[in-house]
Order: sequence, then structure tokens, then C-alpha cells
Amino acid sequence: MSKIRVDNLSKVYVTGKNIETPALSGITLEIEPREFLAIAGTSGSGKTTLLNLIGSLDAPTAGTIHFGHTEVTGMSKNELAEFRKDHIGFVFQAYNLINTLTALENVEYIMLLQGVAPAERRRRAADLLTRVGLEKYLDHFPNQMSGGQQQRVAVARAIVSEPSVILADEPTANLDSKTSEQLLDLMLELNREKGTTFVFSTHDPMVIGKVARVVNLKDGRIAP
Repeated sequence: MSKIRVDNLSKVYVTGKNIETPALSGITLEIEPREFLAIAGTSGSGKTTLLNLIGSLDAPTAGTIHFGHTEVTGMSKNELAEFRKDHIGFVFQAYNLINTLTALENVEYIMLLQGVAPAERRRRAADLLTRVGLEKYLDHFPNQMSGGQQQRVAVARAIVSEPSVILADEPTANLDSKTSEQLLDLMLELNREKGTTFVFSTHDPMVIGKVARVVNLKDGRIAP
């Protein structure tokens, strides 16, 4: 994957009675391949909005986003879904696991969409869950696991298909410090081993201390 380019990106939310609330204003940013980067800022600074726009989970009001020579802001919904499936992994603060699937099945799910053979899906999912310390929880459902265990399943799901970039929204927000550090070290190891680009939105000093570069947002703009 080539660099990610964000050019003059803005996002305005329109609420009841056509009240406009600007979330981002004129963001220009380049993210190099293999970066381990944090987008930092206080609550309301726009960091989650920026992450969602980079991941094409939301559409900007103005501006463009390129992954290499591919402009994702010009894609249809179906094209975006295919692009995300093949290139982007997500780690959400709320985990977003499928409650009716086991830990193993949750991690397998993206590979099912990609058409990976069943035996290979199961092998890769089991190997990765073992790597994050969940070898005894393969057949557990999300409601049978702690928050930290669910977040580890979410991280495994994001990285199992070896995407070019992983976007992690406040990945340590609901975790204790020991589990947070273990997850961050795992992601840093994958960054170094696989060359996966990681972009975090965070205000956690532990995350900020682990990354190679921090982009600070304030009131929807990049702070100097």
C-alpha cells in the first residue's frame, strides 16, 4: 500500500432545524506506509471523525482521501465496501463483535467474506487468538468474555486478513494498563513484522508514548 493522503478535508454535521456543527476544517495530512501513528486530542477535537473518514465509514463534506493513486472519496458504497474488505482493518472502542458468533467465528468472519478456504480460515484465526492469549476461549461467545478479552478478539479480527492499514479508535479506552500495554506491544510487533500501517485515535498517554508520530487535533484542525 502506498501512502494515505488527506487533502483539505472538512466535515460538517447537520442536526435538527438545519443547525450545522463543524467537526473538521481543512485537514491536510500524509500517512506513510508502515507508520505507527496517533491522532491525539481531547474529546470533541475531531479525532474519531477523522479516523472514520480515512476508513470510509463516513463521507466528508469537502476534500479528498487517496490510498496511493486510488481516490476513495469518489467511490460508490459497494466499491467502498470492497476496498475496506481488502485493505483496511478496524478496531472499535465498542468492540463491535457479533454476539451470536464465537471468538473463533468472529475472527474468521472477514476471511469468509474474502473467500478464504474454511480450513485456512480456522487455522489462521486459531493461531492469532492463541497469540493474543485466548487459546482457551476459542468457543466462547462475547458475553462470556471480559472487556479486555473482547478487545483482544477485536484486534485479532482486524489483523487476521493482513490489511494494509489498521485504524484503531481509542483501543485502550476500556482496558486496564497491563492489557493495554500487551495489545499495543502486539500491534507494534505486527507493524514491524508485516509492515502494517497503524493509525490510532487516542488521548491515552500510553498509546502516545508507543507511537512514532503524533498528530494533534484541536477544534477540528491540526494543532501547530
